[in-house]
Amino acid sequence: MMAVATVAFCIGGLLIAASGIFVLLMLSDLRALWILRRRRPAPAGAVGPVAFEATTEYGPAGPQTAPLSGEDCTWFRLTVLRTPSRATADSDHDVLLEIESPTWPVIADRGHHVPVDPRLVAPGALHDPIQTEPRITITTTVEQVPPPPIVPASILNDMRKNDRLRLIEVRVPRAVPVFATGRVTARGLRPSRLGLTILTPGTRAGTLATHQNSIRTGRTIAAALFLLGLLLATPSAVWLSPLL
Repeated sequence: MMAVATVAFCIGGLLIAASGIFVLLMLSDLRALWILRRRRPAPAGAVGPVAFEATTEYGPAGPQTAPLSGEDCTWFRLTVLRTPSRATADSDHDVLLEIESPTWPVIADRGHHVPVDPRLVAPGALHDPIQTEPRITITTTVEQVPPPPIVPASILNDMRKNDRLRLIEVRVPRAVPVFATGRVTARGLRPSRLGLTILTPGTRAGTLATHQNSIRTGRTIAAALFLLGLLLATPSAVWLSPLL
C-alpha cells in the first residue's frame, strides 16, 4: 500500500508541475494578445513599431524560380547539407552551400512595398526571432538526388562514397495574404527589439482568434491537470504523513 501511495503522490506532483508549464505557455499567449490589441493596424508605409496586413509580392529582382522545385516565387533560400558517413545522428551535418535570392522578400499593401528581413521569413540561427505562428514559406526537402545545376561540381567532388546529401529549399509564394508586426526601418521590416514579431499567413483578426483559442485551451488543460494531480497527491500525502 505504501508503494501505491508513493507512486500516486509522485504522479500527482508531476501533473501539478505539468499544469504550471501550460500556465507559462498561456501567459505567453496573453502577452502576445495584449500587445496585438494595443498595437493598432497601420499602413504598410508606416515607420517604427507597426502592425499591418499585406500580400507577398515580387521584389526588385522580379520573379524568382526556386532552384529545387522549379516553382515561381518571390524569394527562396537553398541550403545544401552533407551528412558524413561517420555521423551518429541526423543532426550531425555540414552546411556545404547556402544560396538566397539577390534581394529581400517583399510584402505590399496599397502601393507600398516593404522589404522583409529574411530572419522573419526563414530563421537560420539560434538568435533569430522565435515565432509560434505558421510561417509564410513552403519548404521542400530531398535527399540523395542529382542536385540542381546551381550547386557547384566542386562540392560534389569532395563527397565520400557513403556521405548523404540533403537539399532544403524554403520559398515564399506570391500573393499570400499576411499579417505582420515588427519594426519598420529605412531598410524594411525587421524584428522588434522588445515587442512582438510576427509574420504569418492570414489577417489580424485571425491571429487574435488563434491566440484566444490557445489561451482557452491552455486554461482548460492546466486546470484539469492541476485538479487531477491534486486528487492523486492529497490523499497520498495524508496517508504517507504518519509514516514520515
